[in-house]
Amino acid sequence: MTDPFAVDLSPKDEKKKPETDEIGPLAFEVDQAINVSTEIEPEADLATAPKRSFWPRLFWGSLSLLITLGIGLALERLVRDLFSAYPALGYVGLGLVALMVVALLGLIIREFLGLRRLKTLAKLKHEASAAHSGKNLPEAQKAVEQLRALYDGNPAMARQLAEFDRHAKDILDGDQLLEFAERTLLVPLDEKAKAIIANSAQRISLVTAVSPRAFFDIMFVLYEAARLTRRIAQLYGARPSFFGFIEMSKSVMAHLALTGGIALGDSVVQQLLGHGLAARLSAKLGEGVINGLMTVRVGIAAIAVIRPLPYMLKKGPAVSDFLPALTRLAKDQDQTENAS
Repeated sequence: MTDPFAVDLSPKDEKKKPETDEIGPLAFEVDQAINVSTEIEPEADLATAPKRSFWPRLFWGSLSLLITLGIGLALERLVRDLFSAYPALGYVGLGLVALMVVALLGLIIREFLGLRRLKTLAKLKHEASAAHSGKNLPEAQKAVEQLRALYDGNPAMARQLAEFDRHAKDILDGDQLLEFAERTLLVPLDEKAKAIIANSAQRISLVTAVSPRAFFDIMFVLYEAARLTRRIAQLYGARPSFFGFIEMSKSVMAHLALTGGIALGDSVVQQLLGHGLAARLSAKLGEGVINGLMTVRVGIAAIAVIRPLPYMLKKGPAVSDFLPALTRLAKDQDQTENAS
């Protein structure tokens, strides 16, 4: 029985070398793979993210208060000096400080609402999962009402909301109601999320193939991963603020750790072999494919964390779903390089 594999790009001296000189530089070799598990763990969410201990919170809280006091004292001295130099400038400075305080309050409120919305999504997911497993109609109705309120007022969801309103009241089974809500409201968003992930992975693959330095590859992968996570969050209605985005990113990283990072199973390796990529692509193009798969893995983890309902109608997206597009892109790039 063949164990699952994860791609290992690092060269190993003890591995068997290609016996022919006709094959160009390899992007990866299957005999260099290491055994990993590809079993998907239960979906992580923001509600189950580990909390920081008391001492780190005390340290950062105290440091924040000290910085705030220092800034306040500096502003007070600045306004006092302006009044001493010229009273009109003092009033201008005082007005600017007032505007800054109002803007700060607005930012604090936005951060609070963003964090609360993330917690609402996590709570909704937990309640919907419990209602579905317990076949509880009242809890299912409560969950779908919260889901509908989440997208109420979104012009892009107007048609889906209208269809949901026409038929939801006639469904008297909790499981069917949740599945109908998922099919009507979330399946279209799932397709858009998959398109966002595919486009991001293809951008990563192309940039890696043409980038002259590994440093630029890493920087672009990090930027694209953050951008991908934020776009998926906005798609599902999370609206993350600065601290909300940090909290969400931590949950995505925790989910990646739980599910084995960028582990690739037998089916993915077989598709790579079936496309002949292991023997045809240069090392740079092979790295582009792998970086694209890394981006796909981040996108899948973001969906698992942010999606407001668990998957009930079908399983969630897998890495293998995005592999054909990446292999076609790599083949086209390889043909272009050979032609030039």
